[in-house]
Amino acid sequence: MIDLQEGELVLGTVTQIEGTSVFVKLPGNKNGTIITSEIAPGRIRNIREYVMLNKKIVCKVLRISPNNIDLSLRRVTSKEKSEVMEQYKQEQTAKSALKSLLKDKAQEVEEKILAEFETLSNFFTKAREDEKLIPKYFNKEMTEQIRKIVQKRKKEVEVRKIIKLKCMESNGISRIKEILYEDEETIEIVYLSAGTFQIKVKDIDYKKANQRISDFAALVEKKAKSLVCEYSIEDKK
Repeated sequence: MIDLQEGELVLGTVTQIEGTSVFVKLPGNKNGTIITSEIAPGRIRNIREYVMLNKKIVCKVLRISPNNIDLSLRRVTSKEKSEVMEQYKQEQTAKSALKSLLKDKAQEVEEKILAEFETLSNFFTKAREDEKLIPKYFNKEMTEQIRKIVQKRKKEVEVRKIIKLKCMESNGISRIKEILYEDEETIEIVYLSAGTFQIKVKDIDYKKANQRISDFAALVEKKAKSLVCEYSIEDKK
């Protein structure tokens, strides 16, 4: 079971275009919908200029209800789209590697791995950190070949956001430092201009990097409110 969260990026497949709505099949056999205003900014004359049937698209989860998931296409940056598609390609590469090595047993092993790991790429990442995982899913003949695959260097992804803070009190600079820098070691923070900062996270797992930066942004917002400072965040283009 794949659990989605609001604000999360997800790769889906367009299954239907009807009137002003686009219907999308999501991982875990879930269904999502994109309304016209969330396809692209401005007036849309022909929705099929932006989406096509059976095509994979990267969306952002807006709201989750028992029967449907509201999605947005226009709120996904080109960088986010590229990173999610890169993850998809890595997953397809992992599938191909298993198929090439295991032949008709590939499906069985894949299902066994996915029963305990979110993706094959996630398994390879964990196996790189702990090679003892490999024999659990592969026989002795295949273990060494799989070990070589998981040890291949995976491209590191980078997630960036722009945070803007404005503290009107006389000790505003001290407040901003308290908001951004206290006990923070895993987020790279770069000063851009007065009250404007870039925050950046690197990881081989895009989902983990995105979650870390989202958690940090939520913490910054909470601290900004407690210190009576104005706060806003936007994606780094």
